[in-house]
Amino acid sequence: MSILEGVVLDPAECGLLVIDMQNGFCHPEGSRGKAFGAESVYKPEEIIPDVVRLMKTCREAGVRRWLTRQVYYPTDAMRSRRRIPSHLERRGLKLELTRRGTWDAELHDTIAAEVQPEDEIIVKHRASAFYNTSLEPELRMLGVQVLIIAGTTTSFCVDSTVRDAYARDFDVLVPEECVADTEDAAQEAVLHGINRFHGVVTSIDEVAGLLGVQAHAAAG
Repeated sequence: MSILEGVVLDPAECGLLVIDMQNGFCHPEGSRGKAFGAESVYKPEEIIPDVVRLMKTCREAGVRRWLTRQVYYPTDAMRSRRRIPSHLERRGLKLELTRRGTWDAELHDTIAAEVQPEDEIIVKHRASAFYNTSLEPELRMLGVQVLIIAGTTTSFCVDSTVRDAYARDFDVLVPEECVADTEDAAQEAVLHGINRFHGVVTSIDEVAGLLGVQAHAAAG
């Protein structure tokens, strides 16, 4: 029996949070793709149609939507004080992924095309969408209790956000086809951990059913 069996969600108490679907992380011509090759963005790029499908399903159900953009400041004094090499520096790289003011930091065109005036864009500077952003007070003010979380990268920004949401007593749903990592093992480990501790790994169709609507049809 599914842990969600019998659960009915009020769309007014739900929020969709789409993490970092930006050119730098999802486009072959972005910083990640240029540094590591097109295969490094294949999976984040592959989930874009499903993320759009989820966005449309939530909008049609009356669920409010938030999207995050990771923005890098090259003059970030906090980063410059670190004495242990970052995950990129350990690989001998000094990338300026999603640098402020660049195309790299913008939402992927397909995602941006679905953004509506009523959607909220959260600019963040660290992995979690909750860290030093306006996300939590916005969710509290609007009475959101259940967060549906999608995006990339599963083992870093998505995982950090899910853990912070759980620590703040939000209920968390993660549609499996709407999150992506660059490594299969990392993806599987995080999804296992979410199911074990922090939320429920689900699907677009199941989320739609919980909201009492039909999932938006896949493109094509």
